This record gives sequence, C-alpha cells and structure tokens, in this order.
Amino acid sequence: MRDIKEKEEEDGRKMLKLPPGFRFSPTDQELVLHFLHPKKQQAAVSPLYAHLVPDLKSHHHDPWDLHGKALWNGTQYFYFSRMMNNRITENGYWKDLDMEEPVFTEAGEIIGIKKSLTFYIGQAPTGQETNWVMQEYHLMSFHQSVNPTQEHGSLVLSRVHEGKTSHGQSICSGANEDSETELSYMDEMFLLQDDDLDDISSRD
Repeated sequence: MRDIKEKEEEDGRKMLKLPPGFRFSPTDQELVLHFLHPKKQQAAVSPLYAHLVPDLKSHHHDPWDLHGKALWNGTQYFYFSRMMNNRITENGYWKDLDMEEPVFTEAGEIIGIKKSLTFYIGQAPTGQETNWVMQEYHLMSFHQSVNPTQEHGSLVLSRVHEGKTSHGQSICSGANEDSETELSYMDEMFLLQDDDLDDISSRD
C-alpha cells in the first residue's frame, strides 16, 4: 500500500513537472485569489502556473475518471468547470450538502464561497452515497458583500478527493494499509451485490 501511495505522489509530481519534495497544496484563499479570480477576469496569470489547473467545462465526469483530465497532486484533483443546476455524470450525481463557508483574504475580506458536495451512484434522489467529496469554490466580487456569483454557467473551481470510511479506510483501499489489493468503488458495489445475492440464495 505504501508503494502505491509513493507511486501516486510521483505521478502527481510528473503531471505538475515539480521536483521531488514539492506538492501542489494550495489553501482555500490561494485557490480563489490566485487561480479562480484571474481565470474569471481573464487576467494574465503568472507563467509559473499558467494553465496549471485544467478547464473541464462541466461536472459530467465521474470522480474516478478524473485521473489524466484534472490536476492531480497525489491525493486530490483540481479543475475548473461551470456552475450547473444538476451535476449529473454518467454513473451518478453530485449532491449539494447545503454547506457553505466564506473564503477570506488575509485582511479579512470575503473573496469567495466554498460549497461541499458528495457523490452518489445511481439516479437522484435514490442514489447510493459514496466517499467522494467535492469542495466547489465560487468567486465573490471584491465590491460585492452579500452573494457570490453562483448563477448557472458561472466559472467555479473544484477540489475533489476520496474520503475515509467509518473505519478510517479509503473506500478504494483493501482491508488494511499493508494490503496490496485495492478495490475501486465499482468493485465494492459489485461485491455488495454478490453479498445480497448470497443472502437471497441462503433464504431459498
């Protein structure tokens, strides 16, 4: 398991073209101020990180399909997209948790809003909750003091990662950290379906 994590971190560095020891780990403030705001204003971005975060245009990608499309830092995916009323993907949808947090500058000025979402497999509203989590960043105008720009089609920046289960494990990891076998979420779904079939068969 440790070798797999080290390989993922190495892959992340290669995608970012960073030397060993460096990680793309921006704060909420840095994401809004140095990435979302210049992108929204079509301002000149520093050549050090120009085009670093890709623009996927929409949320139509399942979270496990983001690798190779979004920016990967070894543990999280980053990408720009557009605000949508229904964040539906091929195999599920992102559900808004109605949790909003303001993003502040060092001077205490609100520059954006961070919304939290969880990914569900299946069709709304009866999908099955997964451990995939998204923080969606919305820009707030420096001259605006009430609502961020959350209208349909407005630019947003997303940070996506796979959370932990109630047992402290990643949903795609095996029984323990030393296990060399990793299960994707879809594998977990198939195993659960097999268990259900076994239960039905045992009743017969």
